[in-house]
Amino acid sequence: MNVKKGQKSKRKSGRALKNRTRKIGNSEKSEKTKIQNKEVYDLTMKEIDSLMKIGEGNLSNSQLKRLRSLAEAAERYEDTQDPLPMPNSLSDMIKLRMFQLNLRQQYTANLLGVSETKFSLILNGKQKPDVYFIKALHSKLSLDANQILEAL
Repeated sequence: MNVKKGQKSKRKSGRALKNRTRKIGNSEKSEKTKIQNKEVYDLTMKEIDSLMKIGEGNLSNSQLKRLRSLAEAAERYEDTQDPLPMPNSLSDMIKLRMFQLNLRQQYTANLLGVSETKFSLILNGKQKPDVYFIKALHSKLSLDANQILEAL
């Protein structure tokens, strides 16, 4: 088979990507796979980019599953290797957690056991939270107690 140098190296790098990311793409396993190093992460991101360029509507079901598993593995790697810094203010911590959990303000107020008005006042910094509210933040939204105290 006659293959040009450029094509051969592309094929090799494609094989290397498949070999390195095979564990990542197997979403049928019950245990979550991990990206172990920056090189595999970079290769994973390149494959995600190539799948995204095709367009979500143009992907087959197997490609969609592969994209999802790659994205989840990349997100887990990013969370462990380069986590986002926690906001300094209590209201920003609450807003970030609401975003992460996809919660609306009304639902969050009910979850924390306060009125929507009081919750709004606390979020806007116009009212200080009481002990029961702080305890609810820790238990219901799983915010770190030390970070809550530092923000107060």
